[in-house]
Amino acid sequence: MYDIVISGGKVIDGSGAPAFDADVAVQDGMIAAVGDLKGTAARRHIDAQGRVVAPGFIDSHCHSELALIARPATESKTRQGVTTEILGNCGWSAYPLADETRRSITQLAKPIFGYPEVEWEWDDLEGYFDHLSQRGTGVNVATLMGHGNLRAAVLGFENRAPSPGELEKMQSLAQQAMDQGALGLSSGLCYVPGVYARTDELVALAKVVGRNGGLYATHLRDQVDGLVDSVTEALDIGRQARTPVLVSHHKTCGRRNFGKVRLTLGMLEQARSEGMKTYSDMYPYIAGSTTIVMLLPPWVLEGGLDAMLVRLADPAQRRRMDHDWLHGLAGWENRVSAVGWESVTVSYVVTDRNRDVEGLTVVEGAARRGKSVCDFLCDLLIEERGEVGQILVNSCEEDMLMVLAHPYSMIGSDGIDAGDKPHPRQYATFPKVLGELVRERKAMTLEQAVHKMSGYTAQAFGLPGIGLVRRGWRADITVFDPATIRANATFKDPRRFPDGIDWVLVNGKAAVAEGQSTGELNGRMLRKKEAT
Repeated sequence: MYDIVISGGKVIDGSGAPAFDADVAVQDGMIAAVGDLKGTAARRHIDAQGRVVAPGFIDSHCHSELALIARPATESKTRQGVTTEILGNCGWSAYPLADETRRSITQLAKPIFGYPEVEWEWDDLEGYFDHLSQRGTGVNVATLMGHGNLRAAVLGFENRAPSPGELEKMQSLAQQAMDQGALGLSSGLCYVPGVYARTDELVALAKVVGRNGGLYATHLRDQVDGLVDSVTEALDIGRQARTPVLVSHHKTCGRRNFGKVRLTLGMLEQARSEGMKTYSDMYPYIAGSTTIVMLLPPWVLEGGLDAMLVRLADPAQRRRMDHDWLHGLAGWENRVSAVGWESVTVSYVVTDRNRDVEGLTVVEGAARRGKSVCDFLCDLLIEERGEVGQILVNSCEEDMLMVLAHPYSMIGSDGIDAGDKPHPRQYATFPKVLGELVRERKAMTLEQAVHKMSGYTAQAFGLPGIGLVRRGWRADITVFDPATIRANATFKDPRRFPDGIDWVLVNGKAAVAEGQSTGELNGRMLRKKEAT
């Protein structure tokens, strides 16, 4: 007798192959059989008539480090069909932490990770995974290590190159993370402190990853006017380090740059023809979300949070910031000049005194306070001690669809679960792709979309035994109705669950049953060393 038999469905197995009719049996957390199982005994039978039986979706790009602790059932993801989250993106991870800089890095990370009430009770990946395991999670969890954390742990927030000894210490921390199961290295080269790193530093750290079979994922140095140069840098790092390269949320910003992703996708294709593994991830929106601090010129954040707050209060430094936003700085990604303040919405604050500006653009917030944009933003950051999130309209539909449909792209929500009104991608990425982009807009086939959400992602990150509906693989399974699946979350009402997802199994147990969360915490910690 099996634990579960899912019968009568159309199996899309995650490999990219055409759908086929089959039943699926689950036993002891594993897929025990795929085929004609009529009359087979099971403790639970799931009728999948008219439904698709797919692998559980793998969210390739997450920022759920603290959300997994504050909301371990992770309904915002399981209700989308997600069974695995990959953390540690954009140079931000939960580790490593050093006593000297713990406060600054955790303060600056709050608009990225949300849940400021969560205590960071660990120092390294092993401690973080132990913390999650003791409490349980609703999804499987894997993680990259953040270059920003590596740099902050050794150099703090100094704008300089590491000494040979400091670089060796960073490499040692990188090796420790790989030994403890990290999937590779991520960088966020428009964020402090990653923005201060030169290419040779990144190569040295990526070489550690390459020797250990990991990959290098990068939030590019410049997604505005320097997109092509930034992709060139990423590929150079990959070549020298002999590691695969993943361009995170592959896009460009500002009307003057629309269409450039056709060129940069071609650059990734060319590198593939030369033998390098290259990938992109993307979410199905033209607006992104992150900390508003990333819009500041990088010199403002030198020395960390307290030094930043002092500069923000200085009228002379405010005039310098205004000048830099208008005229730019060599090597700096100046998104403000590309998209304008009217495209930047305040999405998250901590204090009630500023709750009224949540949901307003920076221009609208400045008008409400009767201040210039610069004074409004600086005063807001001082009052919130840097904890301000933003939603920023960056890209265009044509570019977004071009990247999502590209054969070497995977799906990642880039979800940030912070504040009352997070970006709707936290609740809607996967059903939006399947409902709107596949069913309604025919941007890709259902088999292609599921492949990008499962088997392809598992293969890219070197995660064995997940991502396919196949005998002997983990029973991470999503059952959905292709005719009714749809996203309901919006920018005005972002915490709405989707329709059309009936069952989600995580390691053989139902996290979602008949469309409702069960609260089951059956996720596992997935480590790179298990794949080598």
